[in-house]
Amino acid sequence: MTTTKKLLSIIMSLVMVFGIFGVAVYAEDTAAADSYYEEGEYSIHYTVVPAKGEAKGRIMFIHGFLYSGTTWNGMAEIMSAEGYDCYLIDLPNFGYSTRETADTQLIAREALVVNFMETIAPTEEWIVAGHSMGGGVAMNIACENELEALMLFCPSTINTQGNSMLRSLATNSFLGKFMDNLFKMVLSSDLIVKAAVYMTTGDMDYAKSYDASLLADPLMIPGTGSGMLLASVNAKNTDAEALAKLETPTLLVWANGDNVISADIVSEVTAALPSAQVENVDGSHIVIETAPDVLAEISLNFLAK
Repeated sequence: MTTTKKLLSIIMSLVMVFGIFGVAVYAEDTAAADSYYEEGEYSIHYTVVPAKGEAKGRIMFIHGFLYSGTTWNGMAEIMSAEGYDCYLIDLPNFGYSTRETADTQLIAREALVVNFMETIAPTEEWIVAGHSMGGGVAMNIACENELEALMLFCPSTINTQGNSMLRSLATNSFLGKFMDNLFKMVLSSDLIVKAAVYMTTGDMDYAKSYDASLLADPLMIPGTGSGMLLASVNAKNTDAEALAKLETPTLLVWANGDNVISADIVSEVTAALPSAQVENVDGSHIVIETAPDVLAEISLNFLAK
């Protein structure tokens, strides 16, 4: 399925029943502190879950489409207890970061993440983790920067830049306002959000206990719908040839019950990363949230090598 068709599918799915792409569903509190990284016209929201005990490294966690940094709360809690400083960033147009408009002096999201990391430590001292769309961003970062390690969870390739049809959608002010209003209408109902969680996870008890505000509050910020469309059209494409030359130690995790990432993308990414450690786990596309302990164990074993 092409990226344009995927975006259209997302829009139609939102109209019918919100949530086919899943939601952030780990609701326990962490010791995170809210902060902002400022660059140009951008104010990038992030939280830090500091390492406990002996410091072993720092991890930049990058979320997927519709998500925010809270998608990583479960893993960050575990990884911080094992000695890793965990940075949970909200990409532009998501979470509590800046919403782009047609007038924004654009900075690529990869550049924003890298520049932010550089303010704390050189990139080679970072482990970058990405989920879904965030996996695509993480792969782009790894192709152009030296990293300590790369961890990918159900990653999606990106293939939007230069797509004229997608650009016409992204610059359509009516569609942007429609998306904003749709989010407000649909997300005002906790029942619909919980139904989306159930559709994604198949776990009724989990869905019932989900705090709907984790997803709803950021997505109802004005400009989110139009900003997401702009983010899609301006996204940097995945470079399969560059990935094949990647020397960064890489962990690649797929979920057996993923109903978002197609078999073609699984094959494409796996083939593009021949040196990666590949793991398959039980769970849905948002297994990073429903089974953070499983993925944290895999990650810790990978990083210990």
